[in-house]
Amino acid sequence: MASMISKTALAATLSLALAAPAALAQTSTARSPGDGMRMPWQSGFWGHVGASYGRSELDEKCDVGSCDFKDQAWRIYGGGRFNNIAGVEIGYIDYGKFDNGPGDTDGHGIDLALIAGVPFLENWAVFGKLGGVYSRTDVDGPGGGKENGWGARYGLGLQVGLTPNWAIRADLDRYRVKFEGGREDVDTLMIGAQYTFR
Repeated sequence: MASMISKTALAATLSLALAAPAALAQTSTARSPGDGMRMPWQSGFWGHVGASYGRSELDEKCDVGSCDFKDQAWRIYGGGRFNNIAGVEIGYIDYGKFDNGPGDTDGHGIDLALIAGVPFLENWAVFGKLGGVYSRTDVDGPGGGKENGWGARYGLGLQVGLTPNWAIRADLDRYRVKFEGGREDVDTLMIGAQYTFR
């Protein structure tokens, strides 16, 4: 099955997104007084929450006559920033339910990712994400069972500010999820709202 995300294209774009902040940091001259390094246990680190909804696709071949590897997905998250370039985000994601012929498979997980991006305008940013996800999958049908475990997660995001606090956010992500019989990629494309505490 053709995947929602090309591995090569996403890897190349993610590399550019992660490399851009270093170049920006070297060339930027307008740095605010609050741009110093902050740690998660320090006041002022944790600063945004959000929720997103969209499409998911399981990147797997259909071994029976009829399969449906696309569904709706949603995610809630919160995060903080080490400085105005890099941060961290933790979230809960529901991948949806996939029909693999003999039965259905649904999954969900908790993910943690480092974020590096380029802020511009007011409350706008483009960023890359790299981290891990702990997922649980349940198979309903013949030979069904449950699996859980860690996998990689990475993606790209765009934040469009509506006000100094509110923004629309679009995310394109790939999660490596453990299913019965092995790990498979689940791709998601979501749009949602984010609130930043200021």
